[in-house]
Amino acid sequence: MFGKFLDRLFTWSGYLAGVFLVTIAILVVSQIVARMINKQIPSADEFAGYCLAASSFLGLAYSFRSGSHIRVTLLTDRLSTHLQRVLMLLVLVFTIIMIAVWAFNSISMVYESWKFKDMSTGILKYPIWIPQLSMGIGVTLFCLAIIEDLVNVMRGIEPNFEKNKEKVMD
Repeated sequence: MFGKFLDRLFTWSGYLAGVFLVTIAILVVSQIVARMINKQIPSADEFAGYCLAASSFLGLAYSFRSGSHIRVTLLTDRLSTHLQRVLMLLVLVFTIIMIAVWAFNSISMVYESWKFKDMSTGILKYPIWIPQLSMGIGVTLFCLAIIEDLVNVMRGIEPNFEKNKEKVMD
């Protein structure tokens, strides 16, 4: 049941990442059209950059879960099944530690920007915590996806990124 909730959460995060990709395209085309009529859209490049970051971070959990992240298994495929499982557990624990630190620092940065009322430095002024929020949310969801797979491997269940990689390959 909790797995289905996470599946929906990560899928919607992936959809949101796609929305930000479409927004980049709209901003770029709008900026091209505006230049053709000697106009400029204020901060369009800045917002396109924020959309790129949002798309990247919000897509992490979805792409991890779907098996889309690149993995090099040249050495691990030669190990016994038992050693592969032990190595996977170690790698997942190490990855969770790294990503959890990243998530904590990302959320801390968003909180500090909100607390100190940091504003953007571009032409348009807006609270900088708003575009930063996508990194905090995206990395936190990514950490949650890795934790779920660690729990699956500990329970003897194939991790989601392994189950779903066949779908990506087809």
